[in-house]
Amino acid sequence: MNAKIKSFLKVVIPFLIGFLLIYLYFKQLTPEDIEDIKNSLKEANYFMLLVSVSFTLFSDIFRSWRFKNLIDATGQKITFMKSFHAVNVNYLVNLGIQRAGELARCGVLATYDNIPINKSLGVLINERIVDLILLLFVGGLTLLFQYTVFVSFYNEYMGATVKSVIDWFFLHPAVAVILGIVLIIGFYVFTRFLFSKNKSTGKITSIINGFKDGILSVVRLKKPWLFVFQSLAIWVCYFFMIYFVTKTLPQSSFLGFDATLAILFFGTFGFLATPGGIGSYPIIVGLLLALYGLEMYIGTTLGWITYVGQTVLILFLGLFSFIMLGREKAKLKLLSTDE
Repeated sequence: MNAKIKSFLKVVIPFLIGFLLIYLYFKQLTPEDIEDIKNSLKEANYFMLLVSVSFTLFSDIFRSWRFKNLIDATGQKITFMKSFHAVNVNYLVNLGIQRAGELARCGVLATYDNIPINKSLGVLINERIVDLILLLFVGGLTLLFQYTVFVSFYNEYMGATVKSVIDWFFLHPAVAVILGIVLIIGFYVFTRFLFSKNKSTGKITSIINGFKDGILSVVRLKKPWLFVFQSLAIWVCYFFMIYFVTKTLPQSSFLGFDATLAILFFGTFGFLATPGGIGSYPIIVGLLLALYGLEMYIGTTLGWITYVGQTVLILFLGLFSFIMLGREKAKLKLLSTDE
């Protein structure tokens, strides 16, 4: 298959899945359900939505601060605002093309601060590993404090898929053993690669060493506890972003920290499924909140309010950053012409 067609399909298919989910969801709503949704939106407390979106902004600030510190640990230097613009561009691009935003973030630093892409990519791997660890931590807290909800949601909507994968490995033990050996060897080789001292020169070696610098930035931080604080602060902001959005609708205002924890964990998978979580995130929230006694269409409406609030902020900040970066590019061109 042509490479351009493959790239096109990678962009279009996730969007089609998202829009298909939206279509199938709205198709099964009754006129009474739609009327209830309209009334809920009329009675919604949009000040609480504004507070929720403010916490999203705070999470962006903490993420930009953390990203700057990791880049600085590689031996390169960037300003906080440059890091902030790069993160905003990252989020904006991800709305259209999943995972392309990370490359766009690295591209911003390469264009405006001459930060090698291999170094910033290594830093992004650190970010993803830390965020995965914190997501699993949130999952553990959800299992501990919301055991019944966790097990019910897992069994009803996730268990069959996970079980089929596990059953397949049981039916093919040789594959499982080979995969395990490959993972162990891969981990060993990767750690040896990271901590090896390669003194050879050359372009390829330089690229590899830059990538290593990015990954090892987390162990070269001058203030590691600041990094821990920044990482926790990002997820605390996510938590309160969800908590305050539950206060927007009269029907969901009774939800507390327990439900917030469950939405934070399970809702994250919605953002992984489709670009920006379109279609998938609201439906996951609706299915989850049905376990708390809400009508699914009310829970889904709450998911849509969250989605729209975050998307508007991402669009605003992304466009703001593109404008500011464009102005800086124009200044750089002007300076180069004067010289």
